[in-house]
Amino acid sequence: MKYFKNHYATIYSIILLLFMTSCSKEYDTETYDNSSLVTIKLQGTESIYSKVNIEIIDVQFRVLEDENDPNAWISLNTVNIGIHNLTDITDNQVVTLVDFEEVPSEFVYNIKLVLGDHNTVVKNGVEYELDMSPESENTSVNIVEKQLISNKLYDFVIEFNLDESIEMSSEGNANLKPKMNTLMRLFNLF
Repeated sequence: MKYFKNHYATIYSIILLLFMTSCSKEYDTETYDNSSLVTIKLQGTESIYSKVNIEIIDVQFRVLEDENDPNAWISLNTVNIGIHNLTDITDNQVVTLVDFEEVPSEFVYNIKLVLGDHNTVVKNGVEYELDMSPESENTSVNIVEKQLISNKLYDFVIEFNLDESIEMSSEGNANLKPKMNTLMRLFNLF
């Protein structure tokens, strides 16, 4: 009995260590047989403007060929909704919009950023409200055209070209016509 009292801490530590090891092995071997993991990040480009504030309210995938079908677009779990100053997130900086979301492994036609109404640009110390054309319906659609494969991680970076996306009129209006590139990296999960 005295032996167990002296080594109680050691025995307890070993049991705890075995428990923690078995839990981590279970997590490490989790598979995604019919699904993939997706991250989507947003990045701005160097710009002549001192601030470009864009309001993100949703990120969606188009998974059906007919984009007018009510089930063509699926919303992803957007973790960083709100207004982002894209002049602050250039070069190696990004804002994560979708973070390791599990999605069905199917064909993705497009990624859509759904934008809010609170978009502004600052040029020479003056702030302008960015107007979007009615045909854009406050969205920006990027072509992906990729079949997602099970047990893979897809890392998308949407690069928002600030200078090409903003048009300043002679009347002092600022118009937003989003011009973006989508970069994709593929990682094996196991």
